[in-house]
Amino acid sequence: GKASDIFKRFGGTVTFMAAMGGIFAGVDAAMAEVRGQDDYVNSAVAGCAAGLIAGIRKRSIPAALGGCAFFATAMGSYEMSGGFEGKMHGMSRDERDEYRAGLFASTEDMKKTMLEKEA
Repeated sequence: GKASDIFKRFGGTVTFMAAMGGIFAGVDAAMAEVRGQDDYVNSAVAGCAAGLIAGIRKRSIPAALGGCAFFATAMGSYEMSGGFEGKMHGMSRDERDEYRAGLFASTEDMKKTMLEKEA
């Protein structure tokens, strides 16, 4: 049937992606346990491990190192930014407004900086 044809054609890729996800989850959990912290570092290390697997599949050390660097950066950045929920998840309206205000310089700060550059 058609389902078996699809599995024959894409089964290796599906299995590989499942293995990468499993390795990522396992390393992420192991790092959290070993370090006693649940933060972006765990995701970066787990991303590196998953990326290494991608390079190993290609039988290429440069691809493994590139995969490590790419997935470590991507997953670490994603976790550091707050993931799907974002850093403002669970904040009150006032807390969100205060957080946003801290991200940008005020008009007064910008004028002061411009005057300092002219002097």
